[in-house]
Amino acid sequence: MRKAILVLLVAMLGWVIPSAAQEQTVSVPDLTGLNVPQAAALLNQTGLRLGVEGDQLWTAESGLPEDVVGSQSIAAAQSVAIGTAVDVVVLRANNALAIYDDNDFTLVNNSGRINLSGINLVALDGNPAQLNGARWAPTLRRGQCVQVWSVGRNGPKGLDECEVVQNWLVTNDTAEHFWTGAGGTSTFSIVQDGVQRAVCQVANPGRCEFYLKRASANPRPATDYVYFAYTPEQWTIINQSANEWMLLAELPVLSYVSSAEGTQLLPGDPALYLTGASDVANVSRLAPGQCLLYATDSTLLENPPQACDVIATLAVSADAVFWQRAFGMVSDSDGETYSCPAATAGRLTICVMPR
Repeated sequence: MRKAILVLLVAMLGWVIPSAAQEQTVSVPDLTGLNVPQAAALLNQTGLRLGVEGDQLWTAESGLPEDVVGSQSIAAAQSVAIGTAVDVVVLRANNALAIYDDNDFTLVNNSGRINLSGINLVALDGNPAQLNGARWAPTLRRGQCVQVWSVGRNGPKGLDECEVVQNWLVTNDTAEHFWTGAGGTSTFSIVQDGVQRAVCQVANPGRCEFYLKRASANPRPATDYVYFAYTPEQWTIINQSANEWMLLAELPVLSYVSSAEGTQLLPGDPALYLTGASDVANVSRLAPGQCLLYATDSTLLENPPQACDVIATLAVSADAVFWQRAFGMVSDSDGETYSCPAATAGRLTICVMPR
């Protein structure tokens, strides 16, 4: 049965930038060495937004660990208007591998799902050959590989580097033999969505490592749990992690106030929080230390029951205070519905559920 969406009365939204504050300026923090969730938390605390997240190949000479911010679009200590977006470039380690000889070419994915349609494999000299990744499949899953052969073959070749050959094909068209060295080709490139990710030498055998951007819409790293802290008067979702996102988009909390089956509340839906101005943070993904605060009265929306950076608040009408009785959550990981106990007078209740 399709569940109804729970409607709450909105009294106010916290962390909204007043229009008058747009004229104010703040100093841009130094994001170097932070991972993206940490950078977002620091920017939001300052009154700034996280902008576009770019990628740059990490090397041993980078001077920083993998998966951290290597540079930012606005220099640290520069004064900017409140609400300004700061873009970051993240140092990413190699997560893909090409293994090939004059007969076959294998692309190994060691990261999350990759869109193959955005991948082009192009000979840079000699034979003007190229192959689009969509010839294999729309996407390539983590730990798996795709393979192409320039000679007849009855099946794929197994490799220790990949768990499963997800898709394979044979092509007799020399215009697709970008890796074989035919026609004097000495190098080929791996291009993703117009960005050259690697230049590889033709060899027999050959091996080439590089970075490919994942296709997942969900940012990483992310917690595998959701953390609730509440009293009879206040209810919060808090990201307790030090360096991970807490993803709330399309994550339903179930209220049993008006239905035994549960009606859905989507705390990560921005439409739930009415606002007349922009908000620097993102309610669909909490940065470390951030939280959402609900209360039975608008006077209780300033101080959460447990310390956290409040990015949005909601006053709930008396007939919709779902946490004064048991409430549930449907886990993304296994599809199961889990339950948290009702709030207890005079106590702080903590409930942690699998994400």
